[in-house]
Amino acid sequence: MNIVFDSSKCTGCGRCARVCPSSVILFAEQTENGGRKVPRAENVSACIECGHCVDVCHADAVQHESFPKERIHDVRTDMLPTPESLKELMRSRRSNRTITDKPIPADVMDDLLEAARYAPTAENSRRVCVTVLDLADIQKVEDATMSFFLGLAMLLMNPVVKPFTRLFLRDLYDEAPELMRFEKRWKAGERPCTCNGTRMLVFSAPKGYDFGWQDCNLAYQNASLMAEAHGVSQIYMGLVQTALRFMPAAKVRVLLRLPDNQKPYAIMSLGIPAFTYARYTDR
Repeated sequence: MNIVFDSSKCTGCGRCARVCPSSVILFAEQTENGGRKVPRAENVSACIECGHCVDVCHADAVQHESFPKERIHDVRTDMLPTPESLKELMRSRRSNRTITDKPIPADVMDDLLEAARYAPTAENSRRVCVTVLDLADIQKVEDATMSFFLGLAMLLMNPVVKPFTRLFLRDLYDEAPELMRFEKRWKAGERPCTCNGTRMLVFSAPKGYDFGWQDCNLAYQNASLMAEAHGVSQIYMGLVQTALRFMPAAKVRVLLRLPDNQKPYAIMSLGIPAFTYARYTDR
């Protein structure tokens, strides 16, 4: 890897060294350009290719092998949301479950995936994988989730076990009526566990990766905000993830179409809502 500093442009401000998370960029002891210190790169193999040095340089003096000119863009500050507009988006965001059969436009899906890709990751490792599931895949996830919970309910509501369920597993016992409603909707052709979503995003990372949960949920949040900006409903699939935790890892990977050795850490159901909310309440 090669990192070069154009001494004819460098102003010696030191920003590139200050933002380098790997301490790859240092300042030379000798001075150049009329007494200004000029940065140098050492131990470049430790560079995590975050691009901070390139992006922070107002003089365009940093030339990084991993970031050719076509990959560098000026920040359009006129397009950035104001704090108030961003707060309004976050305040009004809802898990709108009135999802219709209307397809999500391809360009909107592209924006969601790009938003996820721009989420920060530990040490800029970029190990998050986002898998898009279509209706056929979602139906398989729905069926597997319902089958798991119905089997669990049959066990916990067995006349012999039921008194203990009511006493020691009160939360599960109280969920029984909701599960019965889900079963009725499922048998009628709906997908209650996956909220009738028409697309699903699965955020995964390599099994054993220490920051998989954090990185995947940061990517989820980015995609969720982008979906809200496009008027697309997005619902966190906590129920599905609960069921998947009790299934063999190999079965889960096949069900979610994940690459080998990938573990899911967040799942998002998506769809076009029938209507939107007119207001938000304080939370």
